[in-house]
Amino acid sequence: MTPQEMADQLAKLDYDYWKDKALEKVPSNIDSREGSIIYDALAPSAYSFAEVILYIRQWILDSYTQTATDQYLDYRGQERGLTRIAASKAVVTGRFLDRDGKPVTVEVGDRFASIGSSPYFYGVSKVNDDGTGQLICETAGDAPNHYIGQILPITPNDDVADAQIIEISVPARNVETDDEFRKRILANYNVNAYGGNVADYQDMVAQLHTVGAVQIYPTWAGGGTVKLVILDNDFSPPSDQLIHDVQAAIDPQDMPGDGYGLAPIGHTVTVIGPTERKIDVVVTVQTDGSVQVDEVRTQIKDAIEGYFDSVRRTWGSMDISHRSYTLRILRAQIIAAVLRIPGIINATDLTIAGGDVDIKMTSTGTLSELPVVGEVTVNG
Repeated sequence: MTPQEMADQLAKLDYDYWKDKALEKVPSNIDSREGSIIYDALAPSAYSFAEVILYIRQWILDSYTQTATDQYLDYRGQERGLTRIAASKAVVTGRFLDRDGKPVTVEVGDRFASIGSSPYFYGVSKVNDDGTGQLICETAGDAPNHYIGQILPITPNDDVADAQIIEISVPARNVETDDEFRKRILANYNVNAYGGNVADYQDMVAQLHTVGAVQIYPTWAGGGTVKLVILDNDFSPPSDQLIHDVQAAIDPQDMPGDGYGLAPIGHTVTVIGPTERKIDVVVTVQTDGSVQVDEVRTQIKDAIEGYFDSVRRTWGSMDISHRSYTLRILRAQIIAAVLRIPGIINATDLTIAGGDVDIKMTSTGTLSELPVVGEVTVNG
């Protein structure tokens, strides 16, 4: 019996169960109808019994990794030496110009805010000589990941006439959910992360909180070499800055293999991003007449992009039986995504990358392809 099944059995022991059990013991010659003395005397006890059962039920659920939630799942993780990944903060690149369009130097610690009814606040953490700088969002989580545009100075600076966020250098992530953390805890029972094995590198990268997924290729260029192909927290190709930061944390390039990062002594680690593979999609759709094809083109493109995103999120999932990574773009899944759009009743003549077969990405130590949506053509 699983913990959930035990809890479900206990859930049946509710107020009515205990009340009926108690009333069964009352002699038949005594009035036990609702409102009677014996009924009113037993009802509070039945309620108390049911309340205790609820506590016991929750204790059972919180005692097992498979069903624990919140802080109780954190306790289960600590027993395995694992902690929940906290929400991180977005790192962005800003550009600062004066009234003549010339670069302006700001100071580390200067604060800026995005425009809008619910602004995000940023602090300058690094200043470059070309009028750009690195800023860190004060709000943790992935909400600020897609804000690019004007920011307003909070710290007084009369020289700044135009301040813009021009790049999300290191996207943030939300706090690890219960389901994500539970999956990681359970997987930890099946492996022994030790001495620079693959599981050890998975743990190393998970500690950084800036990497969304990683493919690990040991001995890709001979003994002692390891390649990490990473995605950012948006499951997109990483920026140069993110690659640099991860490289410095795992195996600094100025002292490769010497053990000054998280990697063990003797391991030379290369951190790179994947090679984007743009895939064009052509599909013919039929509607039920409630909408026209032109009205759903954007929805179709969004649906296809959503499917591609779901595939990218499996980037770090290894096929244990073959010790390899497998990413596929499946025609059937694209059709299914399109057919979920209200008003579309059929999708035919689908081609991806010019063909009518599924596409498997190359995932090797020399080439790791990441599927991205190319041109989407919708006929109808």
